[in-house]
Amino acid sequence: MSASIRQTLLRAFRALMGPLVRILLRQGVSYGEFSEVAKAVYVEVALKDFKVLGRKTTRTRIAVITGLTRKEVKRVIDEAQKDKYEPKARYSRLSRVLVGWHTDMDFTGPYGMPLELQYETSIDNEPTISELVRRHSGDMSPRSILDELLRVEAVTETDAGWFRVLRREYIPEALGEHNFERTGVVVRNFVNTVEHNMLKPAQGEGRFERLVMADDGIRKQDMPKFDAYVRDRCQALLEEIDNWLAGLPAPSEERGDEVVHTGIGIYHYLSGHDDDRSFKSVLADEGLVKEVTKKNS
Repeated sequence: MSASIRQTLLRAFRALMGPLVRILLRQGVSYGEFSEVAKAVYVEVALKDFKVLGRKTTRTRIAVITGLTRKEVKRVIDEAQKDKYEPKARYSRLSRVLVGWHTDMDFTGPYGMPLELQYETSIDNEPTISELVRRHSGDMSPRSILDELLRVEAVTETDAGWFRVLRREYIPEALGEHNFERTGVVVRNFVNTVEHNMLKPAQGEGRFERLVMADDGIRKQDMPKFDAYVRDRCQALLEEIDNWLAGLPAPSEERGDEVVHTGIGIYHYLSGHDDDRSFKSVLADEGLVKEVTKKNS
């Protein structure tokens, strides 16, 4: 890699990290804690994606690839056994329960509307919350799933023992554990798509990735109108795609089906003034360095 390409790549990663570091600083996460996670990710990616075919990966090879010392690699490997940063994957299971409630024919009425459900019932083959959770979230506790959906007001209790779903998507609280988990999933999936498209072997083999924007911006007073338009159109498209996916046959281990985890993500962005300011100009504005001005020759 040439020096210019390396610098361009590092500038791009610096731009990517800005919003993520902002989230960390708001939650009091120090650089030291972040650097430990970064080291672990370097080791993990080296193990997963840079193996030599037919050979075991050694600590020395990991150190060579990542630039970490062998002592640091050993410490990362020792820490990994504690499952300190392993994802819990609870956010996606909550979402799957809500989607199943809207799309699974056993839990919807004759017109496709979600049924009101009891938590449990003694009637055979009667749809229940417990069965819904078991079918769509695996081994998660039905009671804990229901409690969380009630807490975020995605579900409401009607008459004693009956529950009605209020929305299709799970929206965790702004600073809650599930929202941070969601952030990791959303950013990871998007960056994975970008990486795939950078490495695609031929034209037409990339994944769909498009961007629409107003080149010169829009008037601030038009922002609420645009926001409402985006929410309406994009939500309708996502629900249409969700229904299409729900209509596919479920993968079967008995048939030996190979499983692929895939989906669509849509986001609406708004750039702030500070996003476009250089680091040098921020330092100068805060009086931390003297601003250098070029003299006319």
